Amino acid sequence: MPIYTQSMFVGRENEFKIIQEAVASNRAEFGIVYGRRRIGKSALLMQFKKHKSDLYFEALQKVSTLKQIDHFTDQLARETHTPKILARNWKEAFDGLTPHIQRGRHYIVFDEFPWMASGRTELVSILKFYWDMIWKKNPKLTLVLCGSVTSFMLKHLIHSQALHNRKTFEIKLEPLPANEAALFFKKYRSNFEMAKFLMVFGGIPKYLEQLDPTQSFTSNMDRLCFTKNSFFMTEFETLFKEQFKVIKTYETIAEALAKHSDSKEGLAERIQMKPGGGLSGYIQALEQADFVKVFSPLSIRGGGEKTKKIVLWDEWLRFYFSYLKPNKHVIEMNTKPGLFQQLAGKSIDTYFGLAFERLCMKNLPGLLSAAGIPLNEILGYGPFFRQPARKKGSKDVGLQIDILVHRQGHVLTVMECKFLTSPIGLSIVQDVERKVAFLKPKKFYTVEKMLVCTGPITRDLQQSGYFHKILDLDALFASKAKSGCP
Repeated sequence: MPIYTQSMFVGRENEFKIIQEAVASNRAEFGIVYGRRRIGKSALLMQFKKHKSDLYFEALQKVSTLKQIDHFTDQLARETHTPKILARNWKEAFDGLTPHIQRGRHYIVFDEFPWMASGRTELVSILKFYWDMIWKKNPKLTLVLCGSVTSFMLKHLIHSQALHNRKTFEIKLEPLPANEAALFFKKYRSNFEMAKFLMVFGGIPKYLEQLDPTQSFTSNMDRLCFTKNSFFMTEFETLFKEQFKVIKTYETIAEALAKHSDSKEGLAERIQMKPGGGLSGYIQALEQADFVKVFSPLSIRGGGEKTKKIVLWDEWLRFYFSYLKPNKHVIEMNTKPGLFQQLAGKSIDTYFGLAFERLCMKNLPGLLSAAGIPLNEILGYGPFFRQPARKKGSKDVGLQIDILVHRQGHVLTVMECKFLTSPIGLSIVQDVERKVAFLKPKKFYTVEKMLVCTGPITRDLQQSGYFHKILDLDALFASKAKSGCP
């Protein structure tokens, strides 16, 4: 049963506070809220539509400017309980809006503004004129522009010269951290099972609200992903077509990265594309949409590895390319439970092993807090890696430390992340020591080792005292989040 509703709004306390203060202020406020599709932008903004004077306008996808204007005036009439005006252009539409917001306290939202603008900048210029000349003269007006097409929001609003020095707040909505996402499960599922859900769906509210917390991970996967007409069978097309005009090259890049992360040069070779400006532009667009993340190697010696690593950062996309797309023809015929286990088999254990590293990285602040490490000590963090040798016949597979944290006081924290149900014993020490040896830190550095794991620890490993800190899933889901905002 969906629980991400106005009656139970999960997390987002910091973002909630920003908008709450803007709505209550005595100066004109101009806000921009953006983030990927399904992230909960509209749900957040709707929390503040409480009075008749609050107006919420939602654009239509892929329609002409005239149809957008007609839809806008329809909403204006409905929201203000006044006759519909005839508007032939955006100036006339905004002329119709202006009398309703010139005086008194008003909260106005233009949801999916890139659609409203039909992907062009003309509307930005018109809106700038109305804001500068008329709307901002009302000190109790809050205007919010919201959108999912990140490239448009960044280029034409956030980094726009036209709106320079006009916005008073900006919010990029991120996936929910593990402790807030856990609230969707109402304590029905174990931490281990919740981690599985997050490694497939991430902290995306719209995805999490599709889950039935009273049912197991396997049952939910069968229902949502592995049966005919299931919710997630068309999600990829919806997600990419909304974000990109032509999806083929973006899909090729994402699918290649789902197999393994790579450098730009390695990726270009695999997809048979030149590693120049064209590929860089595609990678940048995917990164802006939060689908991929580009990591620069964390250097603690100066010099060293310079190659950046491109990682498919979205959990759902990685799962889609690994299990849904290759089996789409079978899934589209299936009407019975059991297909998930049949198709995933034992490979899902390996999949989760790698996905757990990314889950820990995305929830690093909470893990460091659980380990007693103040965030103000952190100088840098990320994966530490060495690319494998590219020579033919080489057996060098490279090396990676899951998470390396560089702290004040010349302290390095090496984090090893293990998603296992079997006991973890002393054999892990040799593996971690090999990685630490490759670091070659200067003699005045202290190297601390931390283990984040799901399985039990053997007595031998516990008594060895090798790890400075050992954290379990309780640390990952340790929650200070509330079930709703004030």
